[in-house]
Amino acid sequence: MLARKTITAVIVNYNAGDWLEKSVLSLMRSTVPMSVYVVDNHSTDDSIEKIRQIEGHSTLKIIENDDNRGFAAANNQVLNTVPSDYYVLINPDCKVQPDTVNKVMDVMERDKCIGLASCLIRDPDGAIQETCRRKFPTPWSGLVRVLGLHRVSLNNPVFANFDLGGQKTHNGVEFVEAISGAFMIAQGDAVRAVGVLDEDYFMHCEDLDWCMRFWQSGFKVAFVPEVEVIHAKGGSSGSKKWIVNWHLHRGMMRFYNKFYKDKYSLLVMWLVFAGIGFRFILKSTTLLYISLTSAIVNRH
Repeated sequence: MLARKTITAVIVNYNAGDWLEKSVLSLMRSTVPMSVYVVDNHSTDDSIEKIRQIEGHSTLKIIENDDNRGFAAANNQVLNTVPSDYYVLINPDCKVQPDTVNKVMDVMERDKCIGLASCLIRDPDGAIQETCRRKFPTPWSGLVRVLGLHRVSLNNPVFANFDLGGQKTHNGVEFVEAISGAFMIAQGDAVRAVGVLDEDYFMHCEDLDWCMRFWQSGFKVAFVPEVEVIHAKGGSSGSKKWIVNWHLHRGMMRFYNKFYKDKYSLLVMWLVFAGIGFRFILKSTTLLYISLTSAIVNRH
């Protein structure tokens, strides 16, 4: 059945180094055939050069942008122009197993209400990434996160973290509020009904936004724990931690404002934004300390 479906994989690349080639080749070794589009956001490393030797392969196409358009906008270059039954959105620092795409799509084929799906996401050392399945952040869960209460009250559901990846998985498909943008499979008809990614997010939180809109449009978001991908987290942006930190918190501001401003009072929203700002400053201070400490160590 899947052999008759058109499948389009999209990788947005920005200085992913050797990982880009690993990601492309892993998709090409999948048990289901697919077209692979690499959208490059003006990389300055040699990651694109390393895959040019396989560019002639009929299933691989490279789109090179003159600037860094961000994750959402670059994905949309393909989502808006290439008709497909399914889209596989995957980070350039991810590797799929040969049966990953096939098994996730099998689940989606059996339930046409599933518009978006993902699977278990692991670090290269095998650890499960907490963000591979999530609840939507709310003002309360955001406060819990800022104060670190999810760490000191691990067994109290009132203070539960909204990242659920580390929790025990169950057999079979699970329906979750949100999945990770590192690896997502979207049903083509659902994408056309829901719309493409929101380009006002440069990077981070556009996946939460998309999941919210899928649920609001009547589609399910599924998590398939029996298959997995490997994600070298930060492989495409690890050297730009300051910029990533800014866009992460800016994206969270947009998410809360977009979906909650009419649900909560102005005071609550003000407290939310103040909390996000505080967390941004705290993280920035930590990054500065690490940078200065590293510079001192390297000087000696």
